[in-house]
Amino acid sequence: MIKLTFVCQDGVTAPDLMDLVRAYSPHVVEEEGAPLLAVEPQDLGDGFAVTIDYAGKTWSAEQADASIDPIVRRRHYKRFVKRTVYFVLKELTEVTLPYGSLTGIRPTKLYYDLLSEGYDPKAQLRDYFDVTPQKIELIEDIVAAQKGIYKVDLDRYDQFANIPVCPTRCAYCSFIAQVYGSVKKQIPLYADNVAKEVGDFFDLGVARRAIYVGGGTPTAIPAVELDKILAAFRAKGEEFTVEAGRPETLTKEMVDVMLSRGVTRVSVNPQTFKQATLAKIGRAHTVDDVLRAYDLVRDTPLDVNMDLIAMLPDESMDDFAHSVEKAIELGTANITVHSLSIKRGSTLNLMGYDNALDNSLALRMSEYAYHRLKEAGYVPYYMYRQKNTEGRLENVGYTRKGHACTYNVDIMEETHSIHASGAGAISKRVFDEEGRIERLAEIKEVKGFNERVEELRAKKRVFFA
Repeated sequence: MIKLTFVCQDGVTAPDLMDLVRAYSPHVVEEEGAPLLAVEPQDLGDGFAVTIDYAGKTWSAEQADASIDPIVRRRHYKRFVKRTVYFVLKELTEVTLPYGSLTGIRPTKLYYDLLSEGYDPKAQLRDYFDVTPQKIELIEDIVAAQKGIYKVDLDRYDQFANIPVCPTRCAYCSFIAQVYGSVKKQIPLYADNVAKEVGDFFDLGVARRAIYVGGGTPTAIPAVELDKILAAFRAKGEEFTVEAGRPETLTKEMVDVMLSRGVTRVSVNPQTFKQATLAKIGRAHTVDDVLRAYDLVRDTPLDVNMDLIAMLPDESMDDFAHSVEKAIELGTANITVHSLSIKRGSTLNLMGYDNALDNSLALRMSEYAYHRLKEAGYVPYYMYRQKNTEGRLENVGYTRKGHACTYNVDIMEETHSIHASGAGAISKRVFDEEGRIERLAEIKEVKGFNERVEELRAKKRVFFA
């Protein structure tokens, strides 16, 4: 184990470099009083240089760069410094990370950036960023699956509503989601206010591409309140997703409401098909609840997504494989495989659970899901990475042909503007030609949103003006 104290002379790159240091946990531990890992980058005008000192040893590297565009130049500068630090940590620990020096959320977005900059993305990922062949193959599969969706209809906006309410809090969760019982009295007013915000979309005079209602668990609130929100979208045949992630909240009444309002896609998320694990992670549902909920939507026009999580507490390779096989057997249109991420505020983290102890098992689970789902007729079509994931891996959405979720591609690749409503929602305006994105965040809690909704609506009108 390498112990160090980290310091960087460049405030812009320091956070990214710290993410890289954390990615090497538990092989690298930041500890006060340990030897200093000092990173000193320099922009030389016609290129970049960096010097790294650690425990009496010095590494130096330079890279020529003739980029004129300041955004591209800054991007290249950050990549170079991160890459150099990565290879130092790789040398010190003798450990190669699956995604090499990449710490960002969106590896596929980098792939597209490399293409636009005139590079061969595969060669760059392999030779410059040190990404493993298996992960390069995954990225290339996703890019291929996004053809016909990626950057199509750029003049259309997506629309999102957030219902940050759940029946209980999962042990691994730190989302800004409140338990329904604690906000029950606020929900009727909240539904009215979100519906008003959703209706503001039609004043923008723009076409709509896809609708997504997420959370939390939207189906944790009463059907009559959810109906108010869904009705406000005035759906006319667009892709329309509602997360019903907790199977115990999905009733025939809920399904009827969704169908009557034009919903086309729903999530029913088991996370695992091992009952003992469900109890450990704070899920109120049973395996039978998952099967019952799926039976409610199996013969409807709704596409169904199921979420599974690799590396849940005490699960073996066989346990995870069983969950994947069960989801395939049920025949859902989409299966999303997550790598467990331990958030700072989660119950598991507060209990001291460490999900970084067996990276080899995490990698085996990831590779099993990839190969088995492809064999069963699914293709990976979007991905994102989170901090503190087991094995520093990824979350991947798999789909049967013709059933990819457009909204998921849009939000992960950040290609389309999003009009977002509700507590914790974040609206985006994408200025593609300028290469920039503007964001506007709402109040995070239900009560605060209700109290300030008119102020928030006014801000959003200015934001989209």
